[in-house]
Amino acid sequence: MHKHQLENELATSAKLPLSTAVKAIDGLIRIMKEKLAEGEEISIRGFGTLSVVNREERKGRNPQTGEEKTIPAHRSVKFRPSKEFKETLNN
Repeated sequence: MHKHQLENELATSAKLPLSTAVKAIDGLIRIMKEKLAEGEEISIRGFGTLSVVNREERKGRNPQTGEEKTIPAHRSVKFRPSKEFKETLNN
């Protein structure tokens, strides 16, 4: 599902104008990006938790050429699904 499909689903299921659904999703994404960039954890009950993790520098390899390359240390986002979400996925 792409962002525009999500916007259409939200507009339909919540009986909102499409422009309102677009603004809501854009606002949510913007806030989540800002808070994660600040290092905050985002927990959404029934869905899961997004948190920032620090990745160490490591060696990598280009699969096409076999050339070794150093992957610099960086921050990334980790998603941990809630118990309810896991149950929904597995039923």
